[in-house]
Amino acid sequence: MTVIVIRHATPSSVPPSLPMQLGNHPVVCRDCSGVEEIRQCLCQIDAQPRDWVVLELGTVDEQQWCEQAAALGHALDQLPAQYIEVQATCELDLQSRLRLQHAPAAVVVDHRDAQGGYPLSLGIIRHRLAMEA
Repeated sequence: MTVIVIRHATPSSVPPSLPMQLGNHPVVCRDCSGVEEIRQCLCQIDAQPRDWVVLELGTVDEQQWCEQAAALGHALDQLPAQYIEVQATCELDLQSRLRLQHAPAAVVVDHRDAQGGYPLSLGIIRHRLAMEA
């Protein structure tokens, strides 16, 4: 099992403070420059049903939504792993915006910034793994 963090990041973005492992499971972070790259990353990762994805879209302008929403929705619906969406604002979550069939296990909102949502997201995953054991 792997925890895969996929986030929308600019070159000046501060990397999130993530552990190298969650329990005995590796945590891998992939930075993407926009919605298209996030979609590609979702399609290209070798996610397994027991894996977890933590997804942070960050700020997405309307043009990117218009151009990429359908493709992003399809990629999320095809994702075999469970995922948690991390947000810094109370904007529409992906489920509401894209009308997904594969809804997130949780949506974590931290009004300070999206990085504040990572500890809670990883805590949810840790709890779910403990329940499965």
